[in-house]
Amino acid sequence: MLTITDHYTEVLPCLKEDLGNHDSLLFFDIETTGLSARSSQLYLIGCLHIQEENFFFRQWFAETPADEPLLLDAFSSYLAELPSHCLLLHFNGNGFDIPYLRQKYESHSREFPLDSMESLDLYRMIRPYKKVLGLASLRQKAIEDYLGIVRTDPFDGGQLIAVYENYLKTRSGEGLSALLAHNDEDVRNMPRLLAILSLNDYMEANYRLTGCRLHDTQDLAGRKRRELLVALESPISLPRPISVRTDSGLYLTASGTRISLAAPLAELCLKHYFPDAKNYFYLPEEDRAIHKSVGIYVDKDHRIRATKDNCYIKKEGCFLPCPPDMEIKDEEAAVFCQDRRDKDFYLEWSDTDAGLLTEDFWNRFVHALWKSRR
Repeated sequence: MLTITDHYTEVLPCLKEDLGNHDSLLFFDIETTGLSARSSQLYLIGCLHIQEENFFFRQWFAETPADEPLLLDAFSSYLAELPSHCLLLHFNGNGFDIPYLRQKYESHSREFPLDSMESLDLYRMIRPYKKVLGLASLRQKAIEDYLGIVRTDPFDGGQLIAVYENYLKTRSGEGLSALLAHNDEDVRNMPRLLAILSLNDYMEANYRLTGCRLHDTQDLAGRKRRELLVALESPISLPRPISVRTDSGLYLTASGTRISLAAPLAELCLKHYFPDAKNYFYLPEEDRAIHKSVGIYVDKDHRIRATKDNCYIKKEGCFLPCPPDMEIKDEEAAVFCQDRRDKDFYLEWSDTDAGLLTEDFWNRFVHALWKSRR
């Protein structure tokens, strides 16, 4: 069995302070010849141990299939020497690495050493941001590409199976270098993935309103329309620019600490639904609901009991589309929609209504927009 140890110091500013009270961090990844622990071999484990400003990288490589139990023993001995509050971090380790290792330890009648360690799966922590980041895939390489992390390793784990099998026959130095390099980059790039976790802090931050103005523009058909252009400033900087566009025409771009929102104003006929249908009558001829305190004076032939689906009033006017689940305060405009089952809703817009121009309003607006994309 070949063991490679490397000690180096590096500054990783993306490491988050809120990972908990831990003496150190341990990033790890394994390489195998298949997905099933029963029918494949574990041939490589790589670890990056970070303690204060010291960075230790180590790999254990199985020169032959017979080295597998030796590899497990070496890994266990290494873990036993770590500080008691060391946090284990991995990428999809809950889905693959940890269950795979557990089966290997059991098959070799050895105690599984990871149960006593607190661990975090970076894959599961990043997964909620797939949509807002526009990621086509959640593979580690795809996330690295988003963050601008450049790899020299051209292989993926599946392609390396053939490389390892060829190495067992030829002992090729080139093959060994390829095997070690892939695992090396998988492990050493993991701390950089933590930069994405700042998105949660970014999306929940209190933004400063720096501008809000009406803008005249045209749609793709050349029709004139108006939109609100809102500018906000975040106390937290994004690692990479992101953008969000909704079916209702809202378009948000965020870069660094700056957030720009374009919200189209639409001339529509919409419905405002009353929540307590039992207290209303519906007037079929007028297609609207009225409160029973007034409806009792309407001829019985021209009124029926209101239901959730027809307990509304209609209104034509200028409306601002809002993201789903946005908190609307009582003193703000009434909520309108095209159908009560719609998640998107609108607020009536008036050029003289300062209530929709406050910093608090746009913070709730953007926070709800972020939430709708997760």
